[in-house]
Amino acid sequence: MKSNSTYIITIDGTSGSGKTTISNALAKKLGFSLLDSGKLYRSAGFVYLQSKESFSDLNTIKDLISKITISSSKDSNEFEISFDNKKIDHLLYTEEISESASIVSKIPEVRECMLKLQKLCVKGKGLIANGRDMGTEVFPEADLKLYVSASLDIRARRRYEELKSKGDDVSLKNVYKSLQKRDESDTNRSISPLRVPDNAQIIDTSDLKPDAIVDKILNLYTITQN
Repeated sequence: MKSNSTYIITIDGTSGSGKTTISNALAKKLGFSLLDSGKLYRSAGFVYLQSKESFSDLNTIKDLISKITISSSKDSNEFEISFDNKKIDHLLYTEEISESASIVSKIPEVRECMLKLQKLCVKGKGLIANGRDMGTEVFPEADLKLYVSASLDIRARRRYEELKSKGDDVSLKNVYKSLQKRDESDTNRSISPLRVPDNAQIIDTSDLKPDAIVDKILNLYTITQN
């Protein structure tokens, strides 16, 4: 029996599989809050860049990370992130932050702090939790667990087109190699590796449009409600 009445949907999966698009659409359709764990780890990466020299001391790491806070947004379903009482959401989407997030996500003390923050998101009507260990480590008690993936070729093409549309100078070959490396890192890391959660519904997005995927998940949600 769950200790709270918040309905939890976890969406785990490979990089570039469409988790973020699907999570955003679901949150809006259902009126649920949205937790993007990747964004949280980016905030930890942001803190790391601000205070690199302090990350050699475990107590200082905890003190710094504890200054990251989350709050409900008035304008969207997604939680807003602050550091030292200053909003930092708009600062989290650089390649440097991404690389730093990858570094700090391997530190057990950082993951411990992030776990506490993620647990605080369980409130209200429902929660969509998007990440790589949501259904396995963070919310194993979730009402509906999903694992989303697609072929590497298709994910690389999608990411390439997304980056090109933003004006980035990238090659499909390099994007493919980057995603391949990310897959290997996610599935082979010692802490919370990417894997299919127990009792998860596996959804291959290779040949499905986002709207069709969302409709499929909404149907699964309805079934669990009955």
